[in-house]
Amino acid sequence: MNIEECEKLFSNAMKSDSEAEFYYSIEPLFNEYEILSIELGRGSTFWRARKINDGIYPNVDDLDYPPAEIVNVGRLNDKGTPFFYISADIETALAEVDPDDGQLVQLAGFKVKNESPLIIAVIGEYSNVQKNGYMHFVGKDPDRTILKMLNGLPRKDAIKKIYIDRFFAHVLRDENACSNNYRYSRALSQAILSKNHAHGIAFPSVKDRGGFNLGIKSEPSDKCFHNVSCVIARINAKREFGLIDYEIINSATHLDENGAFVWPERYAPESIGVYNMSKEEFDAEIAKSIEKNILHGQD
Repeated sequence: MNIEECEKLFSNAMKSDSEAEFYYSIEPLFNEYEILSIELGRGSTFWRARKINDGIYPNVDDLDYPPAEIVNVGRLNDKGTPFFYISADIETALAEVDPDDGQLVQLAGFKVKNESPLIIAVIGEYSNVQKNGYMHFVGKDPDRTILKMLNGLPRKDAIKKIYIDRFFAHVLRDENACSNNYRYSRALSQAILSKNHAHGIAFPSVKDRGGFNLGIKSEPSDKCFHNVSCVIARINAKREFGLIDYEIINSATHLDENGAFVWPERYAPESIGVYNMSKEEFDAEIAKSIEKNILHGQD
């Protein structure tokens, strides 16, 4: 298959009238495309946000995915099939819920448990590796594996693989996907997960340029993630070029035995509390907190 044939498949797929038709249309592309996947261990904190309208959400379950009976179609999921959607950083999570100036937003942070690694398919990274030498999502290309693979291909085959990856990334992050009930992104999600056997997909954020979101099937998300932080952010202003000016105004100290957030009597401005971590992870989070304080102009 050459580039022109790929383009014809792209065009035909985007004219599909159903998920099944789209799935069938893109099937030949997977003969030319290798799905990248990574194993996430207990490292970075991922964030899930909800706008506060009628008071702080009391329990960690309030920041989880909704029950199946009320789940509508989403970017990666069908109706009645919950996915756990999280963002790779606070800024992306805030952008995804599109808060207004002055809005309060509650964000819960989650880490992967050491004993339950998570397999994630990563879409939209081939060209990042080709241009910069690393994946934006994880900030590296271990042992330069992906770059060596691309460089080891004939140039036309490497370009074709990058082109298909860009098409898939476009489908997953399409800002107008809701207009067709996420028909194409849901079909692509099903194709990727069925062929890769991953627990979820990482893809470029629709609303935060350079940011990444993850959509994870509910069962593995229950097994692999646990809550390690919860903060309240106040949106000072949504500025031009995608910048959200915000400040952290409170941070939970821990969860009680029922999963309720416990809040401090006094809060140190702009600090982010962490819990349920090993000493090494805690020390790493403290280092990140110091960097954040420098960014916010704190001593």
